[in-house]
Amino acid sequence: MLSRLHNKLGTAGLVVAVVALVAALTGVAFAAGGLTKKQEKRVIAIAKKYAGKQGPQGNPGPKGDTGPKGDTGSQGPEGSPWTAGGTLPSGKTETGAWTIFQKTGQVALSFNIPLAAAPAGITFVGEGESGVTNCPGNAADPQADKGHVCVYVATNTAPTIPAALIQKSVYKSGAVFLAGLGGEITEHAEGTWAVTAP
Repeated sequence: MLSRLHNKLGTAGLVVAVVALVAALTGVAFAAGGLTKKQEKRVIAIAKKYAGKQGPQGNPGPKGDTGPKGDTGSQGPEGSPWTAGGTLPSGKTETGAWTIFQKTGQVALSFNIPLAAAPAGITFVGEGESGVTNCPGNAADPQADKGHVCVYVATNTAPTIPAALIQKSVYKSGAVFLAGLGGEITEHAEGTWAVTAP
């Protein structure tokens, strides 16, 4: 094959063609020392013609093996007590605050999460008291036994509460009580409450 190219191109033409081919395939620029200006131009032209030519894309290789299964993660912390159906789970507690600013005042305790059944009743815990039956907490830390509502008095300028309790009602969604403060209209009482679902 080389002899046919030699016969066709001559010695100088063969040298130019080989140099151009090497430059095109390797992408290397180099000084074509020993070539005439005409030969150098020919080398550059041939190199540009074949430079950047890309062969056909090969077939994709076989799929690799599946990696090993990772370890199971540790269990996360227990979430807030909210369940399907929107009721407070049995034995779970929610809390809130209340206040009265009238001689005879009515207070509504609204449960943020309703209960599946109404509590058994309301127990009042006077100012400074703690550890009352069904109500193991205090005004700063309101708690209630299962199935009970506990109303804790934190501040009371009318000493007739809770002794002057007039009426009380309990529901699945909250509780209401009516109390007479007595004395002047400026007297007031306030505190916290807790309910634990039956």
